[in-house]
Amino acid sequence: MSEEFKDKFEKFNPEESSIAVKSSIKSSPIAMTLIALGTVFVLYQFFGAGLTFLLFGGLSEGNVQGFRFMTMLSQFLFIFVPTLFFAKWQEVNYREIFKLKTPRLFEILLAIVGTLSLQSIAQVYLYVQDMLFPIQKLSPIFETLRKMMERTYSILISAKSPLEFIFVAIVVALTPAICEELLFRGLVQYNLSKASNYKLGFIITGVIFAMYHANPFSFIPLIALGVYFGYLVYKSGSIFLAMTAHFVNNFTAAYFYYAFG
Repeated sequence: MSEEFKDKFEKFNPEESSIAVKSSIKSSPIAMTLIALGTVFVLYQFFGAGLTFLLFGGLSEGNVQGFRFMTMLSQFLFIFVPTLFFAKWQEVNYREIFKLKTPRLFEILLAIVGTLSLQSIAQVYLYVQDMLFPIQKLSPIFETLRKMMERTYSILISAKSPLEFIFVAIVVALTPAICEELLFRGLVQYNLSKASNYKLGFIITGVIFAMYHANPFSFIPLIALGVYFGYLVYKSGSIFLAMTAHFVNNFTAAYFYYAFG
């Protein structure tokens, strides 16, 4: 063993090396964003989905309650917990990252009205999109994929009683409003804004939010929603407005399906 190599070997400290890696991630908002998103994607999409299918097999009306429970559990275990873990690495506290400011009532009402308006615009857009680019004529594969996604979602949000609908609302509206907003409008938007500027930060976050949902048929409306949620946080300094808007968007979609089919 050469003296130079021996000297480096003796000086090597795994603990110091680990600290150096953490420090480099802390100092790079882009690295933090990529690592956090990659970790959450793998955990939620592979471990969460894999565990669900391992326990219940394919989704059906007979095992839908188990799927709902696992969907909710996976969001907390594989989105909420990792988000807090990575936020702990940051050089500022949770309040700064997640914008834990109490919004005013007027701001909440404006956020709700804006969300409902954006929903209406999105419905018109989707109708026009389907008229101009009918999926069934583009490719049989796309049409099959869309029908499969619609069937899966319809089973998840179908409810036969008010009590069952409450559970559906918790799974598809309340849970994502908390977990996804802490990840995207909290951790991701904070770091992307730090790497560029506040406006570009919430716009890029909105695009990533749409990509994360992996729904090519609603990609543009999802971008619009994601950017709007980010804008609410940017203007108000409160993530609770984005959570409220996210909840209202998902809840109204689930409620109209429950009430009208």
